Amino acid sequence: MKKIFLYILTVGALLLLIGYLAIHFNIISNLFGKDNTLKANLSVPIAEVSFTSETPFQTAEAFSHFTLKLYNKKQWPIQKEALAQIPEHTPVMITVETWAKKHFTYGNNPLSDVVNGKYDKILQKMCTDLIGNRSNIYFRFNPEMEVPVKLYPWQLEAKYIEAFQHFSKLCKTYAPQAKIVWAPASYPGAMEYYPGDEFVDAATVTLNSASEKLLQVYPNDYPIHYDIMRRVHRLRFIDKPIFVLGSNPSVKDAVNDQLFAELSTHIRENRDIIYSNDNFQRFELDDELEQQRHIEIGLYDPQSLLNEEKPVTVEHLFADFSNLSNGSFQESFNNVEKREHDIIVTFEPFRNTNGETDLNVLQQVTKGEYDKDISHLYDIILATKRKVYLRYAHEMEIPITRYPWQSQNPVDYIKSFRYFMNFKNPLPSNIKRVWGPAGDRGSIEWWPGNDVVDYISIAIYGLPDKNITDPKKQETFATIFKRKYRRMRFINKPIFITEFGVKGPEDFQTNWLEDAAKVIRKHEQIIGVNYFNMSDTPKAWGDIKPPDWSISKKTFYHFIEVLEKDL
Repeated sequence: MKKIFLYILTVGALLLLIGYLAIHFNIISNLFGKDNTLKANLSVPIAEVSFTSETPFQTAEAFSHFTLKLYNKKQWPIQKEALAQIPEHTPVMITVETWAKKHFTYGNNPLSDVVNGKYDKILQKMCTDLIGNRSNIYFRFNPEMEVPVKLYPWQLEAKYIEAFQHFSKLCKTYAPQAKIVWAPASYPGAMEYYPGDEFVDAATVTLNSASEKLLQVYPNDYPIHYDIMRRVHRLRFIDKPIFVLGSNPSVKDAVNDQLFAELSTHIRENRDIIYSNDNFQRFELDDELEQQRHIEIGLYDPQSLLNEEKPVTVEHLFADFSNLSNGSFQESFNNVEKREHDIIVTFEPFRNTNGETDLNVLQQVTKGEYDKDISHLYDIILATKRKVYLRYAHEMEIPITRYPWQSQNPVDYIKSFRYFMNFKNPLPSNIKRVWGPAGDRGSIEWWPGNDVVDYISIAIYGLPDKNITDPKKQETFATIFKRKYRRMRFINKPIFITEFGVKGPEDFQTNWLEDAAKVIRKHEQIIGVNYFNMSDTPKAWGDIKPPDWSISKKTFYHFIEVLEKDL
C-alpha cells in the first residue's frame, strides 16, 4: 500500500511539474496550435547599436512589436486592420515564427518546409495583405536559433541559414520596402547561424531571452553593462544596425543614457582594431598557399617515442614562466633544433615562479608586468633559423578555469594577444604567429585581428565529452573538423591543427587516424597537423583517468601512408 501511495505521489508531482512548464513556456499552444496568430510582443527595441556611427549606442525609436505564429500554411485569418491603429510613421517589427499544424512541431522541422516553399503563399499574404505599402516594417525571422535548447523547433538546426535566405528573398519580392532582421539572442556561437550580408538588413540581440532561462551552463548574472557589451561584441563581424531587445522593466530602467555613453566610449576607443571595418571584409587565401601541398607533420612527444621518425618535420613545445626561468624550455628547444625540426611554441602565461596563479594575467601582460619573461622567450626563438609557429594563450574560449586566461573578457584577451605578438615587430619571416582557439562554440569572439595572425590552430580530440570512457563513442575526425572549420568561416586563414588525438585500442586508433588523413589531404587550407602523443594532464580530468592519446609506430606510419597518397 505504501508503494502505491508513493507511486501516486510521484506521478502527481510529475504531472504538476509538466503542467507548470507547459503554462510557463506556453508549450501546449506551441505543440498543438492550429490557427495563425498575431499578438503583441512586449520585448521591444530599447537601444540601437552601430559599429561605424560616431554614436555607437543610442536610444531606439519607439517600436510596435508583434509575433506572428504560423501554424497553418494555407489559411490567412489575420486582417490588415490588425495594424490599423498604429501610425504610419511608427516602426513595426513583426517576429515571424514557423510552427506546424496538428503535429508535435518539435519532431517536424518547419525549416525544411520553408526551404521547400510550403510557407510561400502564407508569407506572400503577410507581405501583401497585412503590410501592403506600409513603410518602416521589420520582419524578424525565427529568433534565438543558436541557443542550445529546444524551446523552438528551429533551434540548432542545420537548415536555418537556408530557410532564412529563402524567407528574405521572398519578402523582398513582395514587400521590398521591408527590412529583414536576423534575430539571435547573441548567445556564444551566434555567428555560426549568420545568413549573409545580402540577406540581412538589421539584427537584434535579446536580453533575458526565454531560451537562455532554460540553461544552467552560461552565466545569467552578468551586470547589464557587461551583458550588453558581450552580446554586441559577438556580432562585430556584421555592418548592420543592431537592436537590443528587452521586456523586463528592471532591464529597461538600467539601460539609460549613462550606460549608452559608457558603451559608446568602449566601441570608439577600440574601433581602430577590435571594432574596425576589417571585420566586415572576407579574406582570401594567397595563391601560394592554394598551390602548396606540403603538409607539416608534427608531434607533441615529450617521451620521444616517435619524434625521431623520418616523416616528422615539426615538434610542439609548451613554454611558461617556470620552464623559461629554470632553463628547461631552452634545453628542449635546443634538442628540437638538433633534430633539424621546425618548432611549434605554445606560450602559456602561467606557472609563475612564486607558485601563485595570476588570475589577471591577460591584463598584466598588456601592462608590461611580464616583459622580462616575454623578452626571454623571444630571445630564444629569434636565435634560430628554423621555422617557429608561435602560439599564445590557447583554448581561451572554453568556459572553464583550467587556465587563468579562460572565462575572461574577450577584449582583455585580444589586447593581450596583440601585445604579445607585437612585442618584437617586425618579426623575421621564419616566425609565424598562430591564434589558437580550441575551435569551440563562440571562438570568433576572441579573434585578435588579421594583422597579428598568420595561421589559425584548432584542437581535434575524439572525445566529445570528458565523462565518456567508451572509445567507440568518440566522434570522427571528419565530424569534428567540419563543425570547427565552419566556426572560422569569417576568418580565411590557413589552418594548423596543432593538437589532435584519439584514445582506444590500436585498431580503433588506426581507423580513426585513417579518416583524419583522408580529410586532411583533401583540405587545402590545412597546412600542418600535430599529434598529441601522450596521456593528457591528470589534473585537468579530476577523478577520471586522463585519456592516453599515444599511438604505436605502426599506426603512425599508416596515417602517413594514407595522408601522402595522391599528394
